[in-house]
Amino acid sequence: MPELPDVEQARKLLHERCLGRKVTRVHAANDNIVFAGATDLESQLCGCKMVGSGRRGKQFWLEFSKRLVLFIHFGMTGQVHIKGESTSHYRKIEVDVGANWPPQYTKLELQFGQLHVAFTDPRRLGRIRLYEGDASESPIISKLGFDPVIDPPSPQAFAEMVMRRKMPIKALLLKQEFSAGVGNWIADEVLFRSSIHPAQLASTLTQVQTNELLRQLKDVCGTAVAANADSRLFPKEWLFHYRWAKGRKQPTQMPDGRAIEFVTVGGRTSAIVPAVQQLSSADQPPLQTKKKT
Repeated sequence: MPELPDVEQARKLLHERCLGRKVTRVHAANDNIVFAGATDLESQLCGCKMVGSGRRGKQFWLEFSKRLVLFIHFGMTGQVHIKGESTSHYRKIEVDVGANWPPQYTKLELQFGQLHVAFTDPRRLGRIRLYEGDASESPIISKLGFDPVIDPPSPQAFAEMVMRRKMPIKALLLKQEFSAGVGNWIADEVLFRSSIHPAQLASTLTQVQTNELLRQLKDVCGTAVAANADSRLFPKEWLFHYRWAKGRKQPTQMPDGRAIEFVTVGGRTSAIVPAVQQLSSADQPPLQTKKKT
């Protein structure tokens, strides 16, 4: 699933290429799942000028004249394409743009004069919604938690937020109303770098641990955003580069030989390095371990 850095990359791309341009044509697919009840989107957007953009967590939006806001959520497989340009996309999503336009699985096409933009979504789990008013006042945004890049909490506030929750720390990090934009690989990376097991109950963490967790959360997200979501530029010591070997015949390990194992926490698969990530108390929820064979 595209996470915070991938979404910011898409927002930045559209902001740089479309800001100040007028929408000359809109084509929306007949898909009431992706468009989540939006009606008459084509007639409302056509003729409007893009005047801004924003992002919070995995949700981003384009602002248009007439106080119109187009909210876009990628879901599992959403992507943005610009005709005639090579754009960076999430590593596991494959949409063949080729010479044909619009691309396969296009749900929304916006034309800004000679500039063509398409939103594709093969699995139809993304959402596109049109809103009139201030984006920050929309329930789409107001229900989200802090953004690790935009407005991270203070160490003390973060510690209080974490310690009052009796649930596995990874499950808490994945809750978008807690930390908006954090997905599976970011949560695993942050916990690995903080030497915290994903199943550790949030309420059992110490102030020292929450301080480090917040520091790593800001650093991992900030570094990935600075790299424009290009994983080739991520630090070589990151777990990110080695976690994808799950299911292959060769052992899954870090470059220094430390083993990588996979456990299930809250129904989600987590990559851990047991050498540095151990449960610190016996009072923990049941854990399923998936070792390499």
